[in-house]
Amino acid sequence: MSQSAQADINKVLAALKGLHRAFPVEQRLKTQACDSTRETYLAVLSRWVQTSAAPSPAGFDSEALDELLALDALYLTEDEQAIGAAPFCPVETDIKLSFPHETLYALSALDALALPRLLGTAGIIETRCPASNQPISLQIDAQGNPLPADLDGALVVFIKISEQVQHYSHDVAMGIRFVHPALRGEFAQSLSLAEAAAVAHAFYAFQRKMISGAF
Repeated sequence: MSQSAQADINKVLAALKGLHRAFPVEQRLKTQACDSTRETYLAVLSRWVQTSAAPSPAGFDSEALDELLALDALYLTEDEQAIGAAPFCPVETDIKLSFPHETLYALSALDALALPRLLGTAGIIETRCPASNQPISLQIDAQGNPLPADLDGALVVFIKISEQVQHYSHDVAMGIRFVHPALRGEFAQSLSLAEAAAVAHAFYAFQRKMISGAF
């Protein structure tokens, strides 16, 4: 294995470790949630996958929802009428994903890269670089991989926005952004699109396992 390939894997593993530390949703579901709570999480996640629309809290077990909110596995919109389950976001953001039959939004660059694979549908990510305001458009295939022509179209950077992480949606996600490739080297931690896609798919692999019954 070449040194560059090894360095790429090391960057992926380091980013994945940091994300698990900041947002340990998989570990919390495994070790802190009871069976009925995990079943409610799966029900919310499945509703998102099946409908590509934010479910309402009505119809789900309220005690299980409260526990999932406390574990930061789910979150509610400000009016508490819709449920977010990262990478699925119930509100419009500056990261837009256009699919053949629907439009979704993402809180973070990694969430955006995770969505096409979870839905099994190719999509187009559109956003703006927060540093240069340059538009960024990326085509992602149904496996969640950027098309070869777009691999150099952006970087994914990690910006620390909170000293104390309490909620992924507020304290972590907003610091994980797509930036223009001309800004390479100007951020302490950055990944190529291929590396970022690998992190996204590894981090959310537990959701695909839950949906298939293998979690």
